[in-house]
Amino acid sequence: MTSALLANRKSKSSNRIWELDFLRGVCVLLMIFDHTMYDIGFLFCDAWRSVGNDTLSHLVDLAADYYRDSALRLTTQHIVVWIFALLCGISCSFSRNNLKRGVQAAIIAMIITLVTYLMNDTIKFGILHMFAFSIIFWWLIDTICMHNKFFTTGICLFLGVMIIMMDKGFMATYAANKQAFTDNNTFYFLGEFMLGDPRNFSSADYYPIFPTTGYMLIGSSLAIFLYPKKKSLLPWLGKYDWHKPFSFWGKIAIWVYALHQVAVVVLLSLVSFCFMSPSELFYYIM
Repeated sequence: MTSALLANRKSKSSNRIWELDFLRGVCVLLMIFDHTMYDIGFLFCDAWRSVGNDTLSHLVDLAADYYRDSALRLTTQHIVVWIFALLCGISCSFSRNNLKRGVQAAIIAMIITLVTYLMNDTIKFGILHMFAFSIIFWWLIDTICMHNKFFTTGICLFLGVMIIMMDKGFMATYAANKQAFTDNNTFYFLGEFMLGDPRNFSSADYYPIFPTTGYMLIGSSLAIFLYPKKKSLLPWLGKYDWHKPFSFWGKIAIWVYALHQVAVVVLLSLVSFCFMSPSELFYYIM
């Protein structure tokens, strides 16, 4: 029985499309790097500078410079999110139970909101919240289409393009008449929850439905063309398992997102303990 179970797991693993896990893994590692730079540059900066260690001070300066170079960081961030969204959409076409996936992501997202609220740095609608909404939305579309992949693909493609176009329209209207978004309740709602107007809405991590869900829906519509047989497009390139160090992280992306900040803060705290007492560290970061 054990050998049969192992064989079944091995079969499932071999059926995975390596390039999707690889791309997702690269995005996950870039996300961890970005958040680590934030923690060093803003959370641990005073504590590390107070030590008087040149190496720690240099790392703080590098992290701060990384965040000051907003053009490079924001461009990379947008590209990573787009890839994440497209991969999430493609994965919906492969999953046997997207409702379960969506609910699991929503539960983890709500836990993250609760924990960050207790830490006074609330994530109200972060990337995991957005993906949870998008997956459940895709499941609803697929259910209405009675699991007909051609109908589902067509509707997802149409809605995805419409959501992106509507976002462009929202942004143009907002740029032309910012006061209307403040005075009018309808525009206020759009500005607060869809455009992320910093005057009205704040979230430690924020990825609005418009346009991110649009990219996810377009990704789901691409699956039928790119992976009609649910097999790798580049099997020869994936030989020799060179991609496994990245693919591993891609396979557990949801758990990495949920737990990586805790792991990073603990690791940076251990580094700090080498130079200062716990009470000193607590004083500076709190």
